[in-house]
Amino acid sequence: VSVFCLINNVFFMYFQNISHINGVYFFIDKKTEGVYTNARKQLLISLVPAVLILHLKRFHQAGMSLRKVNRHVDFPLVLDLAPFCSAFCKNVTDGGKVLYALYGIVEHNGSMRGGHYAAYVKIRSSPKKHLEHNSNNKNVQGLKEIPGSAVGQWVYVSDTYVQAVPESRILNSQAYLLFYERIL
Repeated sequence: VSVFCLINNVFFMYFQNISHINGVYFFIDKKTEGVYTNARKQLLISLVPAVLILHLKRFHQAGMSLRKVNRHVDFPLVLDLAPFCSAFCKNVTDGGKVLYALYGIVEHNGSMRGGHYAAYVKIRSSPKKHLEHNSNNKNVQGLKEIPGSAVGQWVYVSDTYVQAVPESRILNSQAYLLFYERIL
């Protein structure tokens, strides 16, 4: 049976899954001191970064042994973090999208005992203007959709070897690290 994982599903499981905590003491104020109550816990992003790096756990530990996980992980070229941001996210406009474009991947070929790291990097035809990113301001200047952010050529880089590759090879890579940059 082929098992694969979608990055978006992982985000939904991590951020949208509300944990119910029963009979746990939460100190709210002096009136409720010593009172046990049911509670909910949900993780949300309160400040989005200009660059998002996702590290995919590619090993499984069973007792004292480790083994490499080689199953495919499906990841998007453009990732929207808006569903995972709090309503009070400091550097997101109200009701807006929080889009990130993939620009780099590191993959590992081999086993837990040895192997080789290589990278895929997106080369743009025209240099992208760096965005002004003020994390303390909801109205972040310079953050807008950049038409050329989705355009570019992917290259495979391994030691001294560089080769242009199609987007399909990127999407089928054994990603270990994913590098995204904020585009909106």
